[in-house]
Order: sequence, then structure tokens, then C-alpha cells
Amino acid sequence: MSRWLLVAVVAFFSSGAYASGIVNWYDEAYRAGSGGGYDHVTAERVVVIAGGVFTLLVCTLVGSIYSASVKRSGPDVSPDGRFNVRSVLDMTMDLVVGIAKDNLGGSWKTYSPLLAGIFMYIVVCNLGGLIPGFIPATESLSNNLAMGLTVFFVYNIAGLREHGVHYIKQFTGPMMAIAPLMLVIELIGHVFRPVSLSLRLMGNVFADHLLVGIFTANAPYVLIPSALMFFGLLVALIQSFVFTVLTSVYISLAVSHDH
Repeated sequence: MSRWLLVAVVAFFSSGAYASGIVNWYDEAYRAGSGGGYDHVTAERVVVIAGGVFTLLVCTLVGSIYSASVKRSGPDVSPDGRFNVRSVLDMTMDLVVGIAKDNLGGSWKTYSPLLAGIFMYIVVCNLGGLIPGFIPATESLSNNLAMGLTVFFVYNIAGLREHGVHYIKQFTGPMMAIAPLMLVIELIGHVFRPVSLSLRLMGNVFADHLLVGIFTANAPYVLIPSALMFFGLLVALIQSFVFTVLTSVYISLAVSHDH
């Protein structure tokens, strides 16, 4: 009971912090380090890099805690029934492995680490954005495009490894007569995959923060901002899930022999 009371108190005062126009800590650190000068382009890069580094540090810390917990358990790796870092990560990995098995079949072990890394990075990034003063790197197109391009190269390399030069047939269609047209269409479709992944994630995260900011500016310390932060939590989880599922689908299409 006390744990949920603490969560409610944090949500209540966090909504008030948003409404009071709390600073962007990354921006403030940049201003202090630059001697008071300010360049919007550089500031945006600082937000992306600092947000990404912060997320990686959190992921490393959480992974270390999980690893230590597993080592202490010894051969007994069964859930201990408590709500802690280990139980949350166990449920998260069960979800990711389920996605991999559903879409990748026998190749699920090969690509599960990639899917887990993508899911954890995005979800921690998004959840970090719910902390007043911290801007998630997923609100930046450049950060998301880097992940999208990583997915693009991974699934194409996976397709080449699985099919060799015959992988090109996936781009030319079933008939040589329409191969040039199909090649153009398929190339456009594949090029827009990382772009669509990036824009979808950025748009949803940005819209969520904008909505929270608008409502908290007009209704501080009331139920509505806190409720919107709860929906922000849902957005953070759903967008991580969508990005991970689409990644597994793209890999599955690349390695599939049903073409």
C-alpha cells in the first residue's frame, strides 16, 4: 500500500512540476558549460547525446542489479514473487522472447538480444521523459533514425546471410518482365522503413509531452495532469512494443523462404 501511495504522490507533484515550467536540465548544463552562450542546433545535439547517455547508464545499472540478483540465487532461477528489478526484467524479457518466437521461429535466439536491446533502450528513454526536467532522446528524429538505420542494415544483412545473392529476388518480384518496376517500388518501400519507424516514435513521444505540457500549464496539481502522465506511461510502453515488433517482422520477411 505504501508503495502505491508513493507512486501517487510522485505523479501528483510531477504534474505540478511540469506546470510550473521546470527547466530542461540538459539545456541548463549546456548553458553553464558554454559560459552563457546558446546555440539551438548544438543544444538539440546536447539533449540527444545526454539523453542517450543517461538511458545507457540506467540500462547498465539495471542490468548490473539483475545480474547480481541472478548470481545470488545460484541454481534457483525461479521468480521470488516480489516486485523488484529482477521480476520486472523477467517479465520484460518474456515479452521480448515471445515477440521473437512468434515472428522469427527457429531464428529467435539469434535476434532476441537485438530486440531486447531496442526494447529496453526505447522504454527507458521514454520513461525517463516522465521525470520533470529530463527530455527523452526518442523525441529527436536523429536518435530514432539511428535506431531505424540499425534495423535496416541488420535485416538486410540477415537476408543476405540466409539467401546469399538470391536475396535480391525479394526486390524484383516473380516475373522478369516487371522486375525493373518492382525493384523501384521495393527499394522505395525499404528505404522508408527506417524513416517510418523514426517518425512514428518521435511523433508519439513529442505529442504525448506536448499534451501533458498543455494540460499541466492550465490545470496544475489536479487529477487531469496526473492521469495524462499515466497515459504517457502507456505511450512509452506501447511505442517500445511497436518498434520491437516491427523490427522482428522486418527481419522475418528478410530471412523468410516464402517468396
